[in-house]
Amino acid sequence: MTNSEYAQFRNLDKIHGEKLVIFGFPSREYGWQEFELDSEIADFAKSKNFPGVLMKLSKIKGDAAPEVWKFFKDETGAGNPIWNFKGKFLVSKSGEVSVPTDLEADIERLINEEPDTTE
Repeated sequence: MTNSEYAQFRNLDKIHGEKLVIFGFPSREYGWQEFELDSEIADFAKSKNFPGVLMKLSKIKGDAAPEVWKFFKDETGAGNPIWNFKGKFLVSKSGEVSVPTDLEADIERLINEEPDTTE
């Protein structure tokens, strides 16, 4: 992730607090820019005050991707991200997965959405 990505995540956390959970999926598939060890990734994210949950270092392309990542892609029809920080998914209160078109506005809309109680 870039400095601007970390800043955006910190800002989203500041605005939404416990209403928003951010998961990071580190991968070395994009220019080998990610550290090699989970502990190094965690230390770096901590130095950037990353407010989310870091998953283990893994591939996010193809069959080796974490099951939750494959689920997100299957639910949205999304392809592989063109760059490591371009792959973002949102999950609504009802469990619907989407690809954000305007990350901050889409998060705001989902947080303010009333849960469907008709079921």
